[in-house]
Amino acid sequence: MALASAIAITEYATYTPVILPDGIEDDVSTDENSSVSDETEADDVDVNDKVDDVVGTDENAQEQGVAETSIQTDPFSPSGEKEIVLNSGDTFATVIGKLGFDKTDVYLASKSLSKIFNVKTLKVGQKLIVKGKRDSSGELTLTGIEIRPNYHEKIVVSKNETGYNAERLDVPVKKVIRSISGSISPKSPLYSLKKCGMKANVATDALRGLSQIVNIRSSKTPVDFEFLYQEYYDNDGRVVRRPELLYASVFIGGKIRRIYKFTYGDLSEFVDNNGTVLSSLSKTKSMLDKPVGLMKVTSKFGVRRHPITGQIRAHNGIDISAPVGTPVRATADGIVTKAMYYSGYGRYVLISHYGKIETAYAHLSRIVVRRGQYVKKGQIIAYSGNSGQTTAAHVHYEVHMQGKPINPLKFVAQEPQRLTGDRLYKFNQFKRRINLQVVGLTVNKHKVVKSHRY
Repeated sequence: MALASAIAITEYATYTPVILPDGIEDDVSTDENSSVSDETEADDVDVNDKVDDVVGTDENAQEQGVAETSIQTDPFSPSGEKEIVLNSGDTFATVIGKLGFDKTDVYLASKSLSKIFNVKTLKVGQKLIVKGKRDSSGELTLTGIEIRPNYHEKIVVSKNETGYNAERLDVPVKKVIRSISGSISPKSPLYSLKKCGMKANVATDALRGLSQIVNIRSSKTPVDFEFLYQEYYDNDGRVVRRPELLYASVFIGGKIRRIYKFTYGDLSEFVDNNGTVLSSLSKTKSMLDKPVGLMKVTSKFGVRRHPITGQIRAHNGIDISAPVGTPVRATADGIVTKAMYYSGYGRYVLISHYGKIETAYAHLSRIVVRRGQYVKKGQIIAYSGNSGQTTAAHVHYEVHMQGKPINPLKFVAQEPQRLTGDRLYKFNQFKRRINLQVVGLTVNKHKVVKSHRY
């Protein structure tokens, strides 16, 4: 397959009001490669540039340094609507007041709006649609205001017999799931994805996620890929939000590797097919390995009350639960500098690594190394026990940097984080829905075979 060619675009569309799960940010950001409409570009402006909700007059506006808004003498089109873009220094009330509406109407409309929406959250660049009507005498009446604070809802203020009423309404959003496949050049992954027609933010997101499980640049041949991403459109077909990556797969090293972008509650992470959170994999790679196989920490690093003496003092390591006789292993290559019975530590081993780091292992039942011996990472140096001052069998493990104790958990390789409970259930549901949209990479002389279209 030629690079950046043979692109298959498929789509599966639904047309419903969007309700975001808890925890998902609905602010819209854009980049130079995005075609997001002007309604959403306001969300990229600095949050410090906001507008006030104080009702003011033209004179007040001048005193506050309000920037001139582009307003005509009679701003309303035959449809009775005027679109206003908020500038730096504008207030919600003053830009509407400058259109010539009665101040009482502006106040009542603002008061109604404030019950459901804080206009101080409006940002520079935000668009307002103001509706007005002139009677036969030429008097102008404010009949409504519409604000789009995000892509999936709008705030509508409308005039009624008693004054004004404000309400939140869902905006129907068309979601289109697209599949794109081709080949990635190992020398220039991002460039080749853009040549395939991939949006820059989707390409960057996909490469960032895949980098946690594969090294595309290490491949000697082009890497076949398939990505799924979702686009968002309004009733008029305008893009209302940046496209969002849902799934990515590559064929590399004779294997197909898959990742999913899963969002649920406060979690928005890349997850593999088995429910492992990929960002946690970096924590499993450490300069120091684990001293015992199962890292069940029963007492952490820091100040604590000693379980035997009752004194409050520093605990310079961590206690790891381990039955008597559990193998204890060197956490890195080094030289044994102590292998002895050492006061309250009981049987104790100290190993020097890299000249600046030392690791200590205490309360051992048996030591199988000697002072001056060179040991390799993972080599058994002793067996756990309860020698010295202990209340139960465990391994006390310390890490010293330049002679000072530091928290070992910053160096010890952690277990990968895996989804459990409701999160795992929701992920499996999400994965099944995504898999129904996947065309699929099939290994056939290193070609991508498109099995079906939607």
